[in-house]
Amino acid sequence: MLWRLALLIGLLTGGAWLSLGAIERAIIYPFDATRVPPATAGAPNMQEVERAGLITWQAAANPGHPTIFYLHGNAGNLADRTGRFSRFMARGYGVIAPAYPGSSGSAGSPSQEGISQAIRDIWHDLPRDARVVIYGESLGTGVAMQLLGSVVTDAEKGLAPAGVILEAPFTSVRDVASALYPGIEPLLDHLTQEWDSMAWAANLTMPLLVVHGQNDKMIPPAQGRALFNAAPSADKRFLHVPGAGHTDLWRSDTLPVFWNFIDRIK
Repeated sequence: MLWRLALLIGLLTGGAWLSLGAIERAIIYPFDATRVPPATAGAPNMQEVERAGLITWQAAANPGHPTIFYLHGNAGNLADRTGRFSRFMARGYGVIAPAYPGSSGSAGSPSQEGISQAIRDIWHDLPRDARVVIYGESLGTGVAMQLLGSVVTDAEKGLAPAGVILEAPFTSVRDVASALYPGIEPLLDHLTQEWDSMAWAANLTMPLLVVHGQNDKMIPPAQGRALFNAAPSADKRFLHVPGAGHTDLWRSDTLPVFWNFIDRIK
């Protein structure tokens, strides 16, 4: 997810401070802005909805099935997740997949504040009685944790998630950079996009599935384990995937774990 931090670090050490914020955002959010209709991407059963310039792909759940609130990673666009969405729908799950500002045709420029606000707005519009599983992928795990920490911790104020899946999660952007490039910690004081997931870990009280690849070179598996250990949920599982890296966690031997977890939410 964050391999471009190497470039950021090079810029920092070179003294490029004045435009650091813009550079940092460009590195962390290399979204594909191309707007591709669901039908063109191979998902004719999904509907594209635009609200206040934000693109969302969605499909209704079959009766008695939960909906997946899918928070994508920082590579590609929604069209690149068509295969995943199709698998969800084939099992009867609903899908709500927002595109962050600057991704997949959504208006605006990406930032932690802007992404978080956009996702909060969509979440607030969901029916209070919906059964929704939050699914965070890579960068999307940070978005999921921010969402949990800011709007869904009090069921009286809005919809509480029925479960959470975190695929290749990180504890914070700072921690990822420190793990990949030891010794640069003083430079990280200039980061503005923190995505501090550990700050919200205490809100993981619902059923939780954390999935991490043994050979993930982008986000150390230890960070996924740390987030899992910090979660107070009494119903949680950590799936350590032998031989897997960062982007190959959907396999024939792992998908049954995903499905079993989601099916329990019905």
